[in-house]
Amino acid sequence: MEIFSSIVQGVTALAIIFAAWQLLFHSRQMHREFEQLYVTRYWVLMDQRSAGFTITGRARKEDRPVVRGYLQLCEDEIDLRRLGRVTDNTWEFWAGATLDQVAAPAYSKELATLRRDDYQLLRELIRTEGADPLRRNWLWRKTHGL
Repeated sequence: MEIFSSIVQGVTALAIIFAAWQLLFHSRQMHREFEQLYVTRYWVLMDQRSAGFTITGRARKEDRPVVRGYLQLCEDEIDLRRLGRVTDNTWEFWAGATLDQVAAPAYSKELATLRRDDYQLLRELIRTEGADPLRRNWLWRKTHGL
């Protein structure tokens, strides 16, 4: 009888571990689907650039809404990361790409023309050279699918 009880306990433990793993996997997948919305938003903006801006990196007057849209997209992405809605791997890529792109003249000049209280999260990311806005420990991140 003890052997049977041990087997049942072992199977139960395995089932619990499997269920927990499935929940974490599902949470991670939901994050990925959410992140894809922002990747799509990025490419919609980039596709709106003028040919000259795309080739030379120099924005024209008609490109200003695209530049502003990108700055807002960055602000939104940083806020989502701060709230724990962006995975660690994605954030590592996004943070580097954001810093590179906002350092380009078209974006840095536009940001400089705006009020200091506009795009505060983006300005903080630049000031801290990409410091992660999510202030949570490793265990919290992993249990939330990040």
